[in-house]
Amino acid sequence: MTLETVRANLQKLEEFLSRHPEIQHVTSSSPEYDSTRATFVARPDVTPSAIVRPPTIEDAVSIVSFLITNKIEFTVRVGGHDMLSRTFKDMIVGVDLRLINHVAIDENHLTARVGGGILIGDLSRKLHEHGLATATGTISPVGYVGWAMYGGYGPYSTQFGLGVDHIIAAKIINAQGALVEADADLLKAIRGAGGAFGVLVEVTIQVHRLDKILAGVLFLKSDDISAAVRQYNEGYRRLSAEGIPAALTIAQAAVNTPQGLALLLLVNWSSPDFESGKIWVDKISRLAPVVLNTVKETTPPGWLEEAGRLVPRETQGRMYTINAKAITNEVVDVISTHLQRMPSDPHIIWNMHELRRSSPSARPRSDAVFAAREGHFMFEIVSIAEKKENLDSVLAWGKEFQEALYKTDPDNILAATYLSMTAPDEIDLTKVFGEHYELLREFKQSHDPHGVFSNGYVRF
Repeated sequence: MTLETVRANLQKLEEFLSRHPEIQHVTSSSPEYDSTRATFVARPDVTPSAIVRPPTIEDAVSIVSFLITNKIEFTVRVGGHDMLSRTFKDMIVGVDLRLINHVAIDENHLTARVGGGILIGDLSRKLHEHGLATATGTISPVGYVGWAMYGGYGPYSTQFGLGVDHIIAAKIINAQGALVEADADLLKAIRGAGGAFGVLVEVTIQVHRLDKILAGVLFLKSDDISAAVRQYNEGYRRLSAEGIPAALTIAQAAVNTPQGLALLLLVNWSSPDFESGKIWVDKISRLAPVVLNTVKETTPPGWLEEAGRLVPRETQGRMYTINAKAITNEVVDVISTHLQRMPSDPHIIWNMHELRRSSPSARPRSDAVFAAREGHFMFEIVSIAEKKENLDSVLAWGKEFQEALYKTDPDNILAATYLSMTAPDEIDLTKVFGEHYELLREFKQSHDPHGVFSNGYVRF
């Protein structure tokens, strides 16, 4: 796009916004530009020509319709926590939905209508006021709808299922700029392919009665990280074969602490039977030596706040990911080797979510295109750095870690990767969506033939 086109589009946009003062906006000359543009992965080299912030669904329809009519390219921002820097594009308009953050709860039907821009932490707090919860990710600042519509792994995946399967209705701005209620076919496409077909301004989701949980972190003895990884995973494999309650989820992770590299377990028990929960936390803590146990009675928003302390507010870098069906001895060897080589930058993280075979989401569904439906472990090789001088080595480590996992038994690797964590140049849509790919391709041709929504995660 030429600079002349950018300027002409910006002039049209400013004329439109002058007639719609209720729609907030910033440009590069605005005092609030940097704070509005700020995302989890800092990209100071990416300068959106303008960022518009509609406060209501009606305003979102108005601005998106204007952009479509005038053939002005745009991206959509919710939480801004995308690890692959797809939130904004240089010299392109950004539509920031974060002001559309309403929550309307129907306690009789255990559903909630949720604004397309709400963050996970705000949703969790609002639901908790009513003794309710829903499937969420692990930290507060992530945009809920963006997290849910591409899969949505988290601490409630085994008990309640993935975020993608909690979406039961959606309002979407389509390629003609019209607000529509998603029909069954569009809803199926949204459940996995998300923003490829429009701007989601509201979703209706399933919620659950859940007031308190047991949650916290088990820090394992990690002076010999290889031994800790092997001992814990061998023990977990045995325990898993015996059967683990759906209420219990454990996310394995490694972080750099002031005391050195630490292997830790993020533990979540989402049943009111706390006595059984304590017994199971004790079982987990005996799989490998524990040096610190922070598991306690808390609330879903309280646990989000605690888990969030492990993650920086802003960083630089990217994500590498892969899905493995099982943590075999061969996979354990790769984890062990690469944790020993993990750079010492304080931001870097390795994390692993499990979609257990007992999860409601670990079975085929005809009403969603999300395809990773068998039990598996989703790797998050979070290759981020606090210090710019560490970034190259951190990125090289992450890439080598991912490549080493891909060299393990191919029968143990899922074809589908988690779209939210997969770089655009690594995405193979035929693998991500499997049997649903042709349906989606045809759906894209019929619903967005001119590629209005070409900046989403799913790019045909």
